[in-house]
Amino acid sequence: MRKYRPDFLIRLANGDMLVLETKGIDDEEAQVKRRYLDEWARAVTAHGGFGRWRHAVARRPGELRDILAEATV
Repeated sequence: MRKYRPDFLIRLANGDMLVLETKGIDDEEAQVKRRYLDEWARAVTAHGGFGRWRHAVARRPGELRDILAEATV
C-alpha cells in the first residue's frame, strides 16, 4: 500500500487525535493496515511534537459511541 488516507481524523475534546477507520470485514489487508497504524500512532505520540494520537476501528455503527467514550479516557 503506497498511500493511506484514514476514513476520519477526529480531534477529541482533550486535544488528542483519533484516527478512526470503518471496516465491515476484517480481512488480511485491514489487519496489516491496523498493525502499521498502531506503529505509526505510537511513534508520532512518542515524538512528542504532534500531540497524542490514538486509533480505532469501527466494524458496526453502534460501536462509535463506545470508541469515542474510551478514547477520551
